[in-house]
Amino acid sequence: MTQPTLEKFLDDVKHHEITVYQNNGVYRHLTFQKPFTNDMHFNITTVPGYLMITGDMGALVFFRCEDMFRFFRSDELLINPSYWGEKIQSTTYEAKDVSFLEFDIDEVKNLAQEDLDDFLADNELSNEDEGKLRDEFRRKILCSKNELEIREAVNNFSCNGFDFEEFWGVESRQYRYHYIWLCYAIVWGIKKFDEASK
Repeated sequence: MTQPTLEKFLDDVKHHEITVYQNNGVYRHLTFQKPFTNDMHFNITTVPGYLMITGDMGALVFFRCEDMFRFFRSDELLINPSYWGEKIQSTTYEAKDVSFLEFDIDEVKNLAQEDLDDFLADNELSNEDEGKLRDEFRRKILCSKNELEIREAVNNFSCNGFDFEEFWGVESRQYRYHYIWLCYAIVWGIKKFDEASK
């Protein structure tokens, strides 16, 4: 799934309204939603040291400093997914250490194809050998359907002098769609709160 852009996020929340349930120093409870629907709604709750975002797109708990609005605030709606990911304490996703990342099989296939193309450009094979190599590549690599299959296929691939000996140094994970969306929701929600508080 492609990553949400800021423009896509802003389109998703263009009719959202803010409801402030609590605003007492760093104790806050805010809800953002389109009236009469829960579609893509979210809540931001803060207590000293923590920010929790929950709702239709998932849940994350961050820990960093006394006032988490100060940590996340960005009038330009800039996000820092990598650094913020280090501050996650809890999530609706599986293991915490990969909560904001997911395996990107399409990127692995693209990188594997680049390796094959480089090999073929640097090595002269007969038409028959090249055809056999391409067929094996298509059958074993490009037809892989999930992370386990493609990891096994890459690790065990060997045909006409071509293998993936150094392959797994490449980045094979991308940020989850919902994680990026929630990062935008935090900075946008804080900006809307600041505007409503003036």
